Amino acid sequence: MRKPLFLCCLLVLASFFDAAGQIITPVFSETQDRASIQFPRRRGQRGQPVTPNPPTTNPPTTNPAESNPAANDRAVNNPRAGASRAGVVDDGFTWFEAVSTEALGQNNIPYSTGWVLKSHVRVLGDYPNRSAIKLVVARAGKAVATTRCEVDVYRKEGNAVDESYMWTNECWRKDTATKETGNFDVQVFTVNGDTDEEKLARTYKIEVRAASRVPAGQQPGEAPPHYYIPRHAEAPVSFIFLRPTGYTSYFEWGSRPERSGANLVELHFSLSPSDIGKDLPHGYMRCSVDGKRLSMPGPMPYADQAISKYERNFQVIHTDRLAPQYKRGTEYRDEIGFRMVKLKAPLTWGAVRDTNRLALEDYPGNWECSLMNNGEVWRTWRWRIGAGGTPEMHPEQKGNVNLYFNSFIVDMEIPAGGSPLDKRLVPEAAAKGLFYGQPWASAEGRAMAARLPRKGNPYPVPSNQVK
Repeated sequence: MRKPLFLCCLLVLASFFDAAGQIITPVFSETQDRASIQFPRRRGQRGQPVTPNPPTTNPPTTNPAESNPAANDRAVNNPRAGASRAGVVDDGFTWFEAVSTEALGQNNIPYSTGWVLKSHVRVLGDYPNRSAIKLVVARAGKAVATTRCEVDVYRKEGNAVDESYMWTNECWRKDTATKETGNFDVQVFTVNGDTDEEKLARTYKIEVRAASRVPAGQQPGEAPPHYYIPRHAEAPVSFIFLRPTGYTSYFEWGSRPERSGANLVELHFSLSPSDIGKDLPHGYMRCSVDGKRLSMPGPMPYADQAISKYERNFQVIHTDRLAPQYKRGTEYRDEIGFRMVKLKAPLTWGAVRDTNRLALEDYPGNWECSLMNNGEVWRTWRWRIGAGGTPEMHPEQKGNVNLYFNSFIVDMEIPAGGSPLDKRLVPEAAAKGLFYGQPWASAEGRAMAARLPRKGNPYPVPSNQVK
Protein backbone atom coordinates (compact mmCIF):
# COMPACT_ATOMS: atom_id res chain seq x y z
CA MET A 1 0.00 0.00 0.00
CA ARG A 2 2.87 2.39 0.73
CA LYS A 3 4.41 2.18 -2.72
CA PRO A 4 1.34 3.42 -4.68
CA LEU A 5 0.81 6.21 -2.15
CA PHE A 6 4.44 7.28 -2.52
CA LEU A 7 4.16 7.29 -6.31
CA CYS A 8 0.96 9.34 -6.16
CA CYS A 9 2.71 11.93 -3.99
CA LEU A 10 5.57 12.14 -6.47
CA LEU A 11 3.14 12.64 -9.35
CA VAL A 12 1.33 15.41 -7.50
CA LEU A 13 4.60 17.19 -6.70
CA ALA A 14 5.78 16.82 -10.28
CA SER A 15 2.56 18.34 -11.56
CA PHE A 16 2.93 21.23 -9.12
CA PHE A 17 6.49 22.07 -10.16
CA ASP A 18 5.60 21.72 -13.83
CA ALA A 19 2.85 24.28 -13.40
CA ALA A 20 4.99 26.50 -11.20
CA GLY A 21 7.71 26.50 -13.82
CA GLN A 22 5.35 28.27 -16.20
CA ILE A 23 4.50 31.15 -13.88
CA ILE A 24 5.93 34.42 -15.22
CA THR A 25 6.97 36.98 -12.64
CA PRO A 26 7.56 40.50 -13.95
CA VAL A 27 11.00 41.92 -13.15
CA PHE A 28 11.21 45.64 -12.35
CA SER A 29 14.30 47.64 -13.19
CA GLU A 30 15.34 50.59 -11.07
CA THR A 31 14.17 53.00 -13.78
CA GLN A 32 10.65 51.57 -14.02
CA ASP A 33 7.59 52.05 -11.92
CA ARG A 34 4.79 49.53 -11.65
CA ALA A 35 2.48 51.54 -13.86
CA SER A 36 4.94 51.41 -16.77
CA ILE A 37 5.57 47.66 -16.67
CA GLN A 38 4.11 45.70 -19.56
CA PHE A 39 2.89 42.42 -18.12
CA PRO A 40 2.97 39.31 -20.33
CA ARG A 41 0.03 39.05 -22.69
CA ARG A 42 -1.09 36.69 -25.36
CA ARG A 43 1.36 36.23 -28.17
CA GLY A 44 1.45 39.05 -30.67
CA GLN A 45 -0.04 41.66 -28.37
CA ARG A 46 2.75 43.45 -26.57
CA GLY A 47 6.38 42.91 -25.75
CA GLN A 48 9.24 42.44 -28.20
CA PRO A 49 10.09 45.06 -30.84
CA VAL A 50 8.62 44.27 -34.24
CA THR A 51 11.16 42.81 -36.62
CA PRO A 52 10.92 43.19 -40.39
CA ASN A 53 7.95 41.24 -41.76
CA PRO A 54 6.74 39.59 -38.54
CA PRO A 55 3.84 37.13 -38.75
CA THR A 56 0.45 38.80 -38.60
CA THR A 57 -1.53 38.04 -35.47
CA ASN A 58 -5.27 38.30 -35.27
CA PRO A 59 -5.89 38.77 -31.55
CA PRO A 60 -8.50 36.52 -29.98
CA THR A 61 -11.60 38.58 -29.47
CA THR A 62 -14.99 38.14 -27.97
CA ASN A 63 -18.19 39.82 -28.97
CA PRO A 64 -19.08 42.12 -26.08
CA ALA A 65 -22.56 42.52 -27.55
CA GLU A 66 -23.31 38.89 -26.80
CA SER A 67 -21.84 38.73 -23.31
CA ASN A 68 -22.39 42.22 -21.93
CA PRO A 69 -25.54 44.30 -21.60
CA ALA A 70 -23.36 47.32 -22.38
CA ALA A 71 -23.64 46.38 -26.03
CA ASN A 72 -27.06 48.02 -25.86
CA ASP A 73 -25.26 51.33 -25.34
CA ARG A 74 -24.70 52.84 -28.72
CA ALA A 75 -21.44 54.24 -29.98
CA VAL A 76 -21.84 57.97 -29.42
CA ASN A 77 -20.82 61.08 -31.29
CA ASN A 78 -18.90 59.43 -34.07
CA PRO A 79 -18.08 62.43 -36.28
CA ARG A 80 -18.99 60.30 -39.30
CA ALA A 81 -21.69 58.14 -37.75
CA GLY A 82 -22.87 55.41 -40.08
CA ALA A 83 -19.95 55.96 -42.46
CA SER A 84 -16.77 53.95 -42.79
CA ARG A 85 -13.70 55.59 -41.28
CA ALA A 86 -11.29 53.31 -43.15
CA GLY A 87 -7.90 54.93 -43.47
CA VAL A 88 -8.41 57.38 -40.60
CA VAL A 89 -5.47 57.53 -38.18
CA ASP A 90 -6.42 57.71 -34.50
CA ASP A 91 -4.44 60.78 -33.41
CA GLY A 92 -5.08 60.14 -29.72
CA PHE A 93 -3.43 56.70 -29.94
CA THR A 94 -0.30 57.83 -31.82
CA TRP A 95 2.89 57.74 -29.77
CA PHE A 96 6.46 58.10 -31.05
CA GLU A 97 9.75 57.43 -29.29
CA ALA A 98 13.36 57.81 -30.40
CA VAL A 99 15.16 54.59 -29.47
CA SER A 100 18.89 55.18 -28.95
CA THR A 101 21.15 52.63 -30.64
CA GLU A 102 24.75 51.70 -29.91
CA ALA A 103 27.56 49.44 -31.11
CA LEU A 104 30.84 48.30 -29.59
CA GLY A 105 34.02 49.86 -30.91
CA GLN A 106 37.68 49.50 -30.09
CA ASN A 107 38.35 47.93 -26.67
CA ASN A 108 34.63 47.15 -26.45
CA ILE A 109 33.83 50.79 -25.79
CA PRO A 110 30.24 51.59 -26.87
CA TYR A 111 29.61 54.35 -29.37
CA SER A 112 26.37 55.82 -30.64
CA THR A 113 24.89 54.77 -33.97
CA GLY A 114 22.02 57.25 -33.59
CA TRP A 115 18.32 56.67 -33.06
CA VAL A 116 15.42 54.84 -34.65
CA LEU A 117 11.72 55.68 -34.58
CA LYS A 118 9.50 53.46 -32.43
CA SER A 119 5.79 53.83 -33.06
CA HIS A 120 2.35 53.07 -31.71
CA VAL A 121 -0.07 53.87 -34.55
CA ARG A 122 -3.70 52.81 -35.00
CA VAL A 123 -5.55 53.13 -38.33
CA LEU A 124 -9.31 52.61 -38.34
CA GLY A 125 -10.93 50.31 -40.88
CA ASP A 126 -11.28 46.62 -41.74
CA TYR A 127 -7.95 45.67 -43.29
CA PRO A 128 -6.98 42.28 -44.76
CA ASN A 129 -4.30 40.06 -43.26
CA ARG A 130 -0.69 40.97 -44.12
CA SER A 131 -1.55 44.64 -44.26
CA ALA A 132 1.10 47.03 -43.01
CA ILE A 133 1.78 50.54 -41.82
CA LYS A 134 4.81 52.24 -43.34
CA LEU A 135 6.41 55.20 -41.59
CA VAL A 136 8.75 57.53 -43.46
CA VAL A 137 10.86 59.98 -41.45
CA ALA A 138 11.62 62.85 -43.82
CA ARG A 139 13.27 66.24 -43.85
CA ALA A 140 12.70 68.83 -46.60
CA GLY A 141 10.91 66.16 -48.63
CA LYS A 142 13.81 63.70 -48.47
CA ALA A 143 13.40 60.37 -46.66
CA VAL A 144 15.82 59.89 -43.76
CA ALA A 145 14.52 56.51 -42.56
CA THR A 146 11.71 54.16 -43.59
CA THR A 147 10.12 51.46 -41.44
CA ARG A 148 7.52 49.01 -42.72
CA CYS A 149 5.56 47.23 -39.99
CA GLU A 150 3.19 44.37 -40.64
CA VAL A 151 0.27 44.99 -38.33
CA ASP A 152 -2.02 43.21 -35.95
CA VAL A 153 -5.67 43.43 -36.96
CA TYR A 154 -8.80 43.75 -34.82
CA ARG A 155 -12.16 43.17 -36.49
CA LYS A 156 -15.31 44.00 -34.59
CA GLU A 157 -18.00 41.34 -34.68
CA GLY A 158 -21.78 41.30 -34.61
CA ASN A 159 -23.37 44.32 -33.00
CA ALA A 160 -20.27 45.44 -31.09
CA VAL A 161 -20.15 49.22 -30.76
CA ASP A 162 -16.43 49.80 -31.32
CA GLU A 163 -14.52 50.00 -34.63
CA SER A 164 -12.25 47.69 -36.60
CA TYR A 165 -8.63 48.75 -36.90
CA MET A 166 -5.04 47.74 -37.52
CA TRP A 167 -2.14 48.90 -35.41
CA THR A 168 1.61 48.83 -34.80
CA ASN A 169 2.90 47.81 -31.42
CA GLU A 170 6.29 49.32 -30.53
CA CYS A 171 7.43 48.89 -34.12
CA TRP A 172 11.05 49.80 -34.87
CA ARG A 173 14.05 48.59 -36.90
CA LYS A 174 17.63 48.97 -35.80
CA ASP A 175 18.91 49.17 -39.37
CA THR A 176 17.15 52.53 -39.88
CA ALA A 177 19.33 54.40 -37.37
CA THR A 178 20.34 58.00 -38.07
CA LYS A 179 22.31 60.57 -36.09
CA GLU A 180 20.39 63.50 -37.52
CA THR A 181 18.48 65.61 -35.01
CA GLY A 182 16.07 68.51 -35.25
CA ASN A 183 12.66 68.70 -36.91
CA PHE A 184 11.21 65.96 -39.11
CA ASP A 185 7.98 64.95 -40.83
CA VAL A 186 6.65 61.46 -40.17
CA GLN A 187 4.50 60.21 -43.04
CA VAL A 188 2.11 57.38 -42.19
CA PHE A 189 1.16 55.13 -45.11
CA THR A 190 -1.33 52.26 -45.08
CA VAL A 191 -0.41 49.17 -47.11
CA ASN A 192 -3.28 46.90 -48.17
CA GLY A 193 -2.39 43.25 -47.56
CA ASP A 194 -4.32 42.02 -50.61
CA THR A 195 -3.33 44.60 -53.23
CA ASP A 196 -0.12 46.11 -51.75
CA GLU A 197 -1.63 49.53 -52.49
CA GLU A 198 -0.04 52.30 -50.40
CA LYS A 199 -1.96 55.38 -49.28
CA LEU A 200 -0.71 58.38 -47.32
CA ALA A 201 -2.99 58.52 -44.26
CA ARG A 202 -1.37 61.15 -42.02
CA THR A 203 1.68 63.40 -41.72
CA TYR A 204 2.99 64.20 -38.26
CA LYS A 205 5.82 66.47 -37.12
CA ILE A 206 8.42 65.53 -34.52
CA GLU A 207 11.51 67.07 -32.98
CA VAL A 208 14.42 64.83 -32.01
CA ARG A 209 16.97 65.90 -29.42
CA ALA A 210 19.99 64.27 -27.78
CA ALA A 211 20.64 64.17 -24.04
CA SER A 212 24.38 64.26 -23.29
CA ARG A 213 25.80 61.61 -20.97
CA VAL A 214 29.01 60.75 -19.17
CA PRO A 215 30.15 57.28 -18.14
CA ALA A 216 29.02 56.05 -14.75
CA GLY A 217 31.49 56.26 -11.90
CA GLN A 218 34.72 58.21 -12.32
CA GLN A 219 35.48 57.24 -15.91
CA PRO A 220 36.50 60.21 -18.09
CA GLY A 221 35.03 61.18 -21.43
CA GLU A 222 31.52 60.98 -22.82
CA ALA A 223 29.00 58.17 -23.13
CA PRO A 224 26.70 57.68 -26.14
CA PRO A 225 23.84 60.20 -25.96
CA HIS A 226 20.23 59.22 -25.41
CA TYR A 227 17.78 60.58 -27.95
CA TYR A 228 14.21 61.63 -27.26
CA ILE A 229 11.12 63.23 -28.85
CA PRO A 230 9.62 66.09 -26.78
CA ARG A 231 5.84 66.16 -26.27
CA HIS A 232 5.50 69.66 -24.79
CA ALA A 233 2.80 70.55 -27.33
CA GLU A 234 0.44 67.92 -25.89
CA ALA A 235 0.39 69.41 -22.37
CA PRO A 236 -2.93 71.34 -22.74
CA VAL A 237 -4.66 68.52 -24.66
CA SER A 238 -7.08 66.09 -23.01
CA PHE A 239 -9.83 63.79 -24.17
CA ILE A 240 -12.56 61.79 -22.50
CA PHE A 241 -13.34 58.17 -23.44
CA LEU A 242 -16.75 56.75 -22.58
CA ARG A 243 -15.71 53.13 -22.23
CA PRO A 244 -18.46 50.49 -22.38
CA THR A 245 -18.12 47.61 -19.97
CA GLY A 246 -16.36 44.63 -21.52
CA TYR A 247 -14.30 46.76 -23.91
CA THR A 248 -10.59 47.51 -23.68
CA SER A 249 -9.30 50.89 -22.54
CA TYR A 250 -8.17 53.44 -25.12
CA PHE A 251 -4.57 52.26 -25.40
CA GLU A 252 -5.08 48.53 -24.97
CA TRP A 253 -5.38 46.22 -27.92
CA GLY A 254 -6.51 42.68 -28.54
CA SER A 255 -6.14 41.75 -24.90
CA ARG A 256 -8.71 40.59 -22.41
CA PRO A 257 -10.49 43.72 -21.23
CA GLU A 258 -10.71 44.79 -17.64
CA ARG A 259 -14.06 43.56 -16.35
CA SER A 260 -15.43 46.54 -14.50
CA GLY A 261 -19.09 45.55 -14.65
CA ALA A 262 -20.11 49.08 -15.64
CA ASN A 263 -19.54 51.80 -18.20
CA LEU A 264 -16.51 53.91 -17.32
CA VAL A 265 -15.58 57.56 -17.81
CA GLU A 266 -11.83 57.83 -18.49
CA LEU A 267 -9.88 61.06 -19.01
CA HIS A 268 -6.50 61.10 -20.76
CA PHE A 269 -3.83 63.78 -20.62
CA SER A 270 -0.09 64.21 -21.20
CA LEU A 271 2.50 65.00 -18.57
CA SER A 272 6.17 65.91 -18.34
CA PRO A 273 6.36 64.71 -14.76
CA SER A 274 8.02 66.03 -11.65
CA ASP A 275 9.16 63.57 -9.00
CA ILE A 276 5.62 63.68 -7.60
CA GLY A 277 4.23 63.23 -11.11
CA LYS A 278 6.35 60.13 -11.63
CA ASP A 279 4.76 58.52 -8.58
CA LEU A 280 1.33 59.71 -9.77
CA PRO A 281 -0.57 59.68 -6.48
CA HIS A 282 -4.30 59.13 -6.69
CA GLY A 283 -6.52 62.10 -6.00
CA TYR A 284 -10.20 62.91 -5.83
CA MET A 285 -12.62 64.75 -8.10
CA ARG A 286 -14.97 67.62 -7.40
CA CYS A 287 -17.64 68.26 -10.05
CA SER A 288 -20.34 70.80 -10.73
CA VAL A 289 -22.96 71.31 -13.45
CA ASP A 290 -23.98 74.83 -14.43
CA GLY A 291 -22.14 76.03 -11.32
CA LYS A 292 -24.03 73.75 -8.92
CA ARG A 293 -21.85 71.41 -6.88
CA LEU A 294 -22.63 67.69 -7.29
CA SER A 295 -22.64 65.34 -4.30
CA MET A 296 -20.71 62.14 -5.03
CA PRO A 297 -22.61 59.14 -3.64
CA GLY A 298 -21.08 56.13 -1.89
CA PRO A 299 -18.74 55.52 1.03
CA MET A 300 -15.48 57.42 1.49
CA PRO A 301 -12.86 57.40 0.12
CA TYR A 302 -14.49 55.53 -2.78
CA ALA A 303 -17.14 58.15 -3.51
CA ASP A 304 -14.93 60.77 -5.18
CA GLN A 305 -11.73 58.77 -5.72
CA ALA A 306 -9.93 59.38 -9.03
CA ILE A 307 -7.49 56.62 -9.97
CA SER A 308 -4.58 57.50 -12.26
CA LYS A 309 -2.39 55.16 -14.30
CA TYR A 310 0.33 55.62 -16.92
CA GLU A 311 -0.55 54.27 -20.37
CA ARG A 312 2.59 55.47 -22.20
CA ASN A 313 5.94 56.42 -20.72
CA PHE A 314 9.55 57.23 -21.58
CA GLN A 315 12.36 59.26 -20.04
CA VAL A 316 16.06 60.03 -20.57
CA ILE A 317 18.62 61.54 -18.20
CA HIS A 318 21.17 64.20 -19.12
CA THR A 319 24.40 63.70 -17.14
CA ASP A 320 27.61 65.73 -17.06
CA ARG A 321 30.61 66.77 -14.93
CA LEU A 322 30.97 70.31 -16.22
CA ALA A 323 30.46 72.26 -12.97
CA PRO A 324 33.33 72.00 -10.42
CA GLN A 325 31.19 70.31 -7.75
CA TYR A 326 30.51 67.39 -10.10
CA LYS A 327 34.12 66.70 -11.14
CA ARG A 328 34.22 64.05 -8.44
CA GLY A 329 31.56 61.96 -6.81
CA THR A 330 28.10 61.57 -8.30
CA GLU A 331 27.59 63.12 -11.72
CA TYR A 332 25.04 65.88 -12.34
CA ARG A 333 21.66 64.56 -13.53
CA ASP A 334 18.63 66.23 -15.13
CA GLU A 335 15.82 63.93 -16.23
CA ILE A 336 13.28 64.70 -18.92
CA GLY A 337 10.34 62.44 -19.66
CA PHE A 338 6.81 62.34 -21.02
CA ARG A 339 3.84 60.21 -20.03
CA MET A 340 0.25 59.65 -21.06
CA VAL A 341 -2.06 59.37 -18.06
CA LYS A 342 -5.41 57.61 -17.86
CA LEU A 343 -7.65 58.95 -15.09
CA LYS A 344 -10.62 56.81 -14.07
CA ALA A 345 -13.22 59.35 -12.97
CA PRO A 346 -15.83 58.55 -10.25
CA LEU A 347 -18.59 58.81 -12.88
CA THR A 348 -20.53 56.51 -15.19
CA TRP A 349 -22.87 56.70 -18.20
CA GLY A 350 -25.37 54.75 -20.26
CA ALA A 351 -27.52 51.75 -19.44
CA VAL A 352 -24.94 49.73 -17.50
CA ARG A 353 -24.14 51.99 -14.58
CA ASP A 354 -21.73 51.59 -11.75
CA THR A 355 -23.41 51.54 -8.37
CA ASN A 356 -22.97 54.73 -6.35
CA ARG A 357 -21.82 56.72 -9.39
CA LEU A 358 -23.37 59.79 -10.99
CA ALA A 359 -24.28 59.26 -14.67
CA LEU A 360 -23.42 61.98 -17.17
CA GLU A 361 -26.76 61.99 -18.96
CA ASP A 362 -28.65 62.57 -15.71
CA TYR A 363 -27.07 66.02 -15.48
CA PRO A 364 -27.25 67.83 -18.84
CA GLY A 365 -25.48 71.17 -18.94
CA ASN A 366 -22.00 72.60 -18.49
CA TRP A 367 -19.78 70.28 -16.49
CA GLU A 368 -16.64 71.27 -14.59
CA CYS A 369 -14.57 68.62 -12.81
CA SER A 370 -11.27 69.12 -10.98
CA LEU A 371 -8.63 66.60 -10.01
CA MET A 372 -7.57 67.49 -6.47
CA ASN A 373 -5.17 66.33 -3.80
CA ASN A 374 -5.26 67.59 -0.22
CA GLY A 375 -7.36 70.59 -1.23
CA GLU A 376 -5.13 71.60 -4.16
CA VAL A 377 -6.39 71.61 -7.75
CA TRP A 378 -4.12 69.80 -10.19
CA ARG A 379 -6.27 69.77 -13.34
CA THR A 380 -9.70 71.13 -14.30
CA TRP A 381 -11.84 69.81 -17.18
CA ARG A 382 -14.90 71.38 -18.78
CA TRP A 383 -17.38 69.90 -21.22
CA ARG A 384 -21.06 70.18 -22.08
CA ILE A 385 -23.55 67.31 -21.90
CA GLY A 386 -26.23 67.90 -24.50
CA ALA A 387 -29.69 66.48 -25.02
CA GLY A 388 -28.18 63.18 -26.22
CA GLY A 389 -26.55 62.61 -22.86
CA THR A 390 -22.97 62.66 -24.15
CA PRO A 391 -20.24 65.31 -24.41
CA GLU A 392 -20.62 67.63 -27.35
CA MET A 393 -18.11 67.19 -30.15
CA HIS A 394 -15.16 69.57 -29.82
CA PRO A 395 -14.60 71.84 -32.85
CA GLU A 396 -11.11 70.35 -33.34
CA GLN A 397 -12.75 66.99 -34.11
CA LYS A 398 -14.84 68.43 -36.92
CA GLY A 399 -12.43 67.83 -39.76
CA ASN A 400 -9.07 68.42 -38.05
CA VAL A 401 -8.11 65.59 -35.67
CA ASN A 402 -9.51 62.09 -35.18
CA LEU A 403 -10.15 59.96 -32.11
CA TYR A 404 -11.46 56.45 -31.43
CA PHE A 405 -15.18 55.80 -30.94
CA ASN A 406 -16.90 57.38 -27.89
CA SER A 407 -14.00 59.81 -27.47
CA PHE A 408 -14.17 63.59 -27.17
CA ILE A 409 -11.59 66.32 -26.78
CA VAL A 410 -12.49 68.35 -23.69
CA ASP A 411 -11.30 71.70 -22.41
CA MET A 412 -8.57 71.28 -19.79
CA GLU A 413 -6.88 73.88 -17.62
CA ILE A 414 -3.63 73.56 -15.67
CA PRO A 415 -3.38 75.87 -12.63
CA ALA A 416 -1.18 78.97 -12.80
CA GLY A 417 2.47 78.05 -12.36
CA GLY A 418 1.72 74.39 -13.02
CA SER A 419 0.71 71.68 -10.57
CA PRO A 420 2.96 69.52 -8.37
CA LEU A 421 2.64 66.84 -11.10
CA ASP A 422 4.40 69.03 -13.69
CA LYS A 423 8.13 69.55 -14.19
CA ARG A 424 8.14 71.25 -17.60
CA LEU A 425 5.42 73.30 -19.34
CA VAL A 426 6.21 75.16 -22.58
CA PRO A 427 3.46 77.51 -23.90
CA GLU A 428 5.18 78.30 -27.22
CA ALA A 429 5.29 74.59 -28.11
CA ALA A 430 1.57 74.19 -27.38
CA ALA A 431 0.71 77.19 -29.56
CA LYS A 432 1.98 75.37 -32.68
CA GLY A 433 -0.63 72.61 -32.63
CA LEU A 434 -1.63 69.28 -31.12
CA PHE A 435 -1.09 65.58 -31.76
CA TYR A 436 2.40 65.86 -33.23
CA GLY A 437 2.03 69.03 -35.23
CA GLN A 438 -1.60 69.21 -36.36
CA PRO A 439 -2.31 72.98 -36.39
CA TRP A 440 -5.11 74.24 -34.18
CA ALA A 441 -8.23 74.77 -36.30
CA SER A 442 -10.60 76.39 -33.81
CA ALA A 443 -10.74 79.39 -31.52
CA GLU A 444 -11.60 77.03 -28.65
CA GLY A 445 -8.46 74.96 -29.25
CA ARG A 446 -6.19 77.98 -29.53
CA ALA A 447 -7.66 79.42 -26.32
CA MET A 448 -6.95 76.18 -24.48
CA ALA A 449 -3.33 76.23 -25.67
CA ALA A 450 -2.96 79.92 -24.77
CA ARG A 451 -3.86 79.24 -21.13
CA LEU A 452 -0.95 76.84 -20.64
CA PRO A 453 1.32 78.20 -17.88
CA ARG A 454 5.10 78.10 -17.99
CA LYS A 455 7.09 75.92 -15.65
CA GLY A 456 10.70 74.77 -15.56
CA ASN A 457 13.10 74.58 -18.48
CA PRO A 458 11.96 73.06 -21.77
CA TYR A 459 15.04 70.82 -21.94
CA PRO A 460 17.81 69.62 -19.60
CA VAL A 461 20.22 72.33 -18.55
CA PRO A 462 24.00 71.60 -18.25
CA SER A 463 25.39 71.81 -14.73
CA ASN A 464 27.58 74.83 -15.51
CA GLN A 465 24.50 76.79 -16.67
CA VAL A 466 22.25 76.11 -13.70
CA LYS A 467 21.20 79.35 -12.00
